[in-house]
Amino acid sequence: MKKWLVILYPTFLLILGCSRVSQNYSDLKLVSKRILEIPLEETTSASWGTLQYLDLETDEYLVYHDLIKSPNKEIHFFHLNENDKSFKVDVSMDGPNGVGHLDAVHVKNLDSIYVLNRFAYRLFHIDKSGIVKNTYSLTSDKKQVSQGLTYLPGSLPFSPIVDLGMQLFLPARADVNPLENFNYKSFNTGIFLNLEDKTVRYNLFYPESYFNSGFWGMQLEIPSTVVNFKDSVIIQSFPIEDRLMIYDFDLNLIDTPSLFSEFYKGEFHSLSEATLDPKIFYPHIYSNPSNKSILFDPYRDLYYRIYNGPYPDATIENMARSNFTFWDKKNQYPTRILMVFDRGFKEVGLIELDRDRYFVDFIRVVKDGLLIQVQSDDEDKNVFEIFEIKY
Repeated sequence: MKKWLVILYPTFLLILGCSRVSQNYSDLKLVSKRILEIPLEETTSASWGTLQYLDLETDEYLVYHDLIKSPNKEIHFFHLNENDKSFKVDVSMDGPNGVGHLDAVHVKNLDSIYVLNRFAYRLFHIDKSGIVKNTYSLTSDKKQVSQGLTYLPGSLPFSPIVDLGMQLFLPARADVNPLENFNYKSFNTGIFLNLEDKTVRYNLFYPESYFNSGFWGMQLEIPSTVVNFKDSVIIQSFPIEDRLMIYDFDLNLIDTPSLFSEFYKGEFHSLSEATLDPKIFYPHIYSNPSNKSILFDPYRDLYYRIYNGPYPDATIENMARSNFTFWDKKNQYPTRILMVFDRGFKEVGLIELDRDRYFVDFIRVVKDGLLIQVQSDDEDKNVFEIFEIKY
């Protein structure tokens, strides 16, 4: 299964380590605090669609759902400190409590769980017993009439649903064929759902570098988004941008700070026309450096950003040759860097990531530090390590 994980998420497989990258930045260190082992049942694979950290003050959970094996869909709640408090919620696909498809999950509390069916453009509110308490449409009739578009929530591991209290922000991209009439000016980057009156708005935009710049491909298009309640701001990090887009809660753009710009300047390139020809598509996508996620740490008042450099030429050639039907063991991953900056977006330092021990598809902030997945071929468990950043 781990081989298939590499195929499914090749662009998200970041690996962790500790070494100095540049003399211009502080020498940060990751100090291991403890190991978490999450046992997997026979019908639960190691490939997860969602990983959310849920802090309920007295209890801490990791929430995930299986993408492959489980015939009956379940949302797993793994307690970080007491295994006997772990449990799962059964999610019906059919019947009066059926959600049809389970694509993403967001949990407010143990009795307020939101399940996304992105194909039906619906978000379902269920309780701990799996009973549907409410249903929300994620399409806007006005938008469809004015532009002939619907919007498909694109919730990905590095870009989860963002909780704004009585509003949820769902990452989105237009539900149109990107190879026809491709024009970013008609796209928004997210759906805002009001949980009280069920209204839907399409908001936030791409930076100027995306407009009329050519074809990028999904891996270089979808931003990651995080909310900082301490400063009442929403932050977006785009894959091919050194700048962040910072909004207030009224969605006014208030700042666009540039971070570690020497890693980006003059490095990005797009195609003049959209194509999925492997001999063109893979060299284009994987020769671009990109940002993989933006995270806010409310416990230490820090931001983290994961940077992914271009892949080696030989690896790109293997990808194009096989059209990613398998992952060649000779392939090498590129430089990966964990960027750290403070609440005022001042650079704190860098940590170079190492390919040998860790996956970071699901890097998450928890109360104890940074949670990173340990690379393993063990089908019976997923292993995570929690680190403290020292500087």
